[in-house]
Amino acid sequence: MTELDSSLLLSFDDGAPPPPPAPLPAALDWRPPPPDAAPVTALVDSAAAGDFDLGDFTTSLLQADVLDTTAIDLPGATVTLPYGMRLLRRMEPILRSIYEQHGYEEYDYPLLVPAASLEPTRTLMPLRNSLVIAGDDNDWAAGRKRMVLTPTGEAAVYTHWARTVRSRTDLPIRGYRRTRYYRPARAGRSVFRAIEALDVFEFQSCFAEEREAREGFADALKMSREVSTALHVPALWATRPPWTNNDAVSDLTVGADVPLPQGSTIQVGSVYQQGQRFSRAYGVAYRESGERINTWHVTGALTRRLLLMHLMLGMDSQGELLVHPDLAPVQIGLTMSTADPAQRAEARELTDLLAVRGVRCELQFPENRNRVSRLQRVWRRQGVPLRIYLQPARKPGERIKVVVVRADTRDEAVLLPGRLAGLAQGLVRALDEVGVGYLRRTLGFVARRCRPADRHTAKEVLADRAVAVFPLTAGRLEVEEVASWGLGEVLGLRRVAEPRPCVVTGKPTRAVAFVSARR
Repeated sequence: MTELDSSLLLSFDDGAPPPPPAPLPAALDWRPPPPDAAPVTALVDSAAAGDFDLGDFTTSLLQADVLDTTAIDLPGATVTLPYGMRLLRRMEPILRSIYEQHGYEEYDYPLLVPAASLEPTRTLMPLRNSLVIAGDDNDWAAGRKRMVLTPTGEAAVYTHWARTVRSRTDLPIRGYRRTRYYRPARAGRSVFRAIEALDVFEFQSCFAEEREAREGFADALKMSREVSTALHVPALWATRPPWTNNDAVSDLTVGADVPLPQGSTIQVGSVYQQGQRFSRAYGVAYRESGERINTWHVTGALTRRLLLMHLMLGMDSQGELLVHPDLAPVQIGLTMSTADPAQRAEARELTDLLAVRGVRCELQFPENRNRVSRLQRVWRRQGVPLRIYLQPARKPGERIKVVVVRADTRDEAVLLPGRLAGLAQGLVRALDEVGVGYLRRTLGFVARRCRPADRHTAKEVLADRAVAVFPLTAGRLEVEEVASWGLGEVLGLRRVAEPRPCVVTGKPTRAVAFVSARR
């Protein structure tokens, strides 16, 4: 194949990141932070973004109690810390719910498989230096490759299907699993390149007919985009050019990439229309009218990279996080340093009212101001959307002073309510404001980062480390010509309604490419 049919490309305006939303009306009387407060600038808006690297990111994640890549001396080995686990527990039900709404059922497969079970895959693609081999001392002494830690799910899943699929009535199968991928990595501590990739939500589906598989592919793509939208990750979904990707494993591949502050992109998900490649290799087939018919497969995966991108795009130039309220384990953190039972009860009444409204609160009563400050600093670093200082009344007739700080701007509201319970409705609306603030930060960044170009400006845009968006014929020669510039790679292609001149040939084309720097 030398050119992709335009019908195989996603429509340009179908599922692309939306523009940033307008700010909401102020729920509280917000004031700028005090003059002596450290100024907050979103990383994606700061001059430091170009110098930001993944080492800075992992340092920020360690400081926020998300993860640690320094403890285990293997490439990318990660200890997920308590706050990271809490974030994953917020992500997981969102993802599972969407998968299951699309008819996928959860399975669990072994991570260890016999080495022989990868042999069918070798007929489709080379696996030399691509597998992590497992065994005991006797295996090593004998030079025996007995077991493999699975690099993807095909070996386990398709071996299972080959034994269980017998007739059309066994189909379709739609399954997903939360798993880990094991792939050799020689060096580095990047959370994005590890021997053991954590929290991979892989899905596979098996169909009797090609038509059903095409419909299943479209649905799997819709499902995957719903997940990235629900997690507030502005991904660029596009059809991968087969000539610069591994076309041995699929008829058609759609990938999702997220722009990074320093100018490259990272893949967060993919969907593969595999055709009958793997069913023939693994012998997955059903019988009908005496004929043995191979099944049609659709597969893909979304990973914890979605969560990591949510954190990276939200953080500020000092490495402190901003988490959208939908994902925040704690949406409102409150401190009150008092032993007065009545005032403590009033604070609990407020958090109880907020809990009834679905708000996740954490109310702490530190012993002194130093501990209040320490806890508030932790919450600030972790991106808790609203932080509240409840300053207790010191004498009869005095009111509790309430200082509310929003994480996206650090603006403050100082309140003296008659009863704390009266603040509940306003705080819910303030949370919505912070959510919109997060979207304005991240969607605004992606909108700025993706810059339209033509044959006169394409190289200039790429040299500036932006994601260039320009007309490009969906052909091998054109894609390879762009790669030969040495400025970036074609991430994917989408379809537009009106033809425009290709940046390489000048001929009209309805294909538009996303092109990004490699690193």
